[in-house]
Amino acid sequence: MKFLATILSLAFTSASLSSEGIATLPKPDAGGWITLFNGKDLTGWNGDPKVWRVKDGYISGEIEKLVGGNTFLVFKKPFSNYVLEADFILVGKKGNSGIQYRSKQSENGANKWVVKGYQADLGNGCWGKLYEEGGRGALVWGYKDKAPGIKEDDGWNTYRITASGTKLKQEINGAVTIEFEDKDPAKAAREGMIALQYHAPGGFEVRFRNIRIKLLGDK
Repeated sequence: MKFLATILSLAFTSASLSSEGIATLPKPDAGGWITLFNGKDLTGWNGDPKVWRVKDGYISGEIEKLVGGNTFLVFKKPFSNYVLEADFILVGKKGNSGIQYRSKQSENGANKWVVKGYQADLGNGCWGKLYEEGGRGALVWGYKDKAPGIKEDDGWNTYRITASGTKLKQEINGAVTIEFEDKDPAKAAREGMIALQYHAPGGFEVRFRNIRIKLLGDK
């Protein structure tokens, strides 16, 4: 049964990809929002089926021990300028996770789900931080203790990320955690993938739901 579940998970992950391996987007709603997670399966996403699964309408990332470094669930389509929203729970406030944006995927090596780029961090000691995974590290510290309004008792929180030209903004539950303008012409990213992080060595669960994006014009 476990083997069958793995095969089905891989099928769900690849079912929404075009022949070029790019996810197909649903139509935007009346407000311009495009849903990236359908609440049923991992259509459009690609990641390690040992870590990522769908339970009760949300994406769950969980494994007892993660070998080979951080891993990511990648939405297989690049975006440039947008507002991105996602609800999240870091269960028991244990471990570390984040939302990658304008990121690049490397499919080399044993862990093919490796992503480098901007990360809206979440976890104790780094709530709301802007971190560049695989690059410059911490670009702007958020709240080293905890962001205002983080829900107790494993309640759902909302991350809102705005990437517009060189300007980046991150909010948790309506509170601005960072605003940053990346003026480094050699390292600033203007386009890339969205991905969800699961941090080594594992032993915790992170959940995501209501993942949606509103595209902005060129900046």
